[in-house]
Amino acid sequence: MNATHTTSHIRTPFRIVIATAFALLPLIAMNNALACAACGCTLSKDWGTQGISTTPGFTADLSYDYINQNQQRYGSGTASSAKISELWLAGQEIEDYTTTRTTTASLNYTSDTWGANVQLPFVQRTHGTFGDNGASASPSPDYSSYASSSDSGIGDIRVIGRYTGFSADKAAGVIAGIKLPTGSTDANFNDSITPLDRSLEIGTGSTDVILGGFVTGTIAGYGWFAQGTVQHAVATKTIVGADYRPGDAYALNTGMRYAKFGARFTPMLQLNYIHRASDDVGGTPLDGGTLVYLAPGASLRVGGGTSVYGFVQLPVYQDVNGLQLSPRYTLTLGAQQSFQ
Repeated sequence: MNATHTTSHIRTPFRIVIATAFALLPLIAMNNALACAACGCTLSKDWGTQGISTTPGFTADLSYDYINQNQQRYGSGTASSAKISELWLAGQEIEDYTTTRTTTASLNYTSDTWGANVQLPFVQRTHGTFGDNGASASPSPDYSSYASSSDSGIGDIRVIGRYTGFSADKAAGVIAGIKLPTGSTDANFNDSITPLDRSLEIGTGSTDVILGGFVTGTIAGYGWFAQGTVQHAVATKTIVGADYRPGDAYALNTGMRYAKFGARFTPMLQLNYIHRASDDVGGTPLDGGTLVYLAPGASLRVGGGTSVYGFVQLPVYQDVNGLQLSPRYTLTLGAQQSFQ
């Protein structure tokens, strides 16, 4: 890859992919649970897989995100056994795990100064919870009150647009989009009687707007970017007798990549920040928190316009409201095909 190609390629606009992010925030199981703010992929996937060419045309992307929430967090630290027992005896539900696997198909179109992207996620989620304490005098959760769920289906579709016509180099732009309530909201626990709580459902049942902006450039042999977005629910519906409104989510991503290994292999590093306000379930605030991930990754061009990529997101800071489950890492794998 020559220097001219490298510079123009790194400067090309990238589109945001909030793949399954806020629609998939789990964990309010049964009655008194607290949902998890530490879920969802916040990566800027398209920038990481060599960006979007300024040459008009289509690009298809297929990605897989794996999130296994199996670590109890309380505030900014790991929840102790004593704290879990204290909350259990006070009647709070204690969740065991939530595993979410999301396969997202995306189709992107790029013109000279604008672009559009459609994202279709397929979500598979399993969950286990000890429920609430009830009449048990046990000092810690046991399997006498255990419940589980397993659900899968099409998630909430996103349509994202971007515009980069503010300058000749197209190094900065704005992002605007919408999340549609296409995911299911009527699943039950495996007992087929108890409805899943709202944050465990495949979809949120809400229509959300997504707004943001980005800037990108080069320094020596490195490409860099910074991107910020906000997501806000503008319309919701009543599910199982209660209104559910996802909390506003504020995301800031920044990253760099090293371009001097040639055209095929590119190592990358991102820093992903997200602050999520508490969800509202029938007037009761639940979940929310602030999280920061460090995400090393790499992409590899395999020829014929095809690239493959992978990232591991590692939490470096977590401050959640109350007791929540969080993942020790998240994994993203994907492939991208350019038809330009």
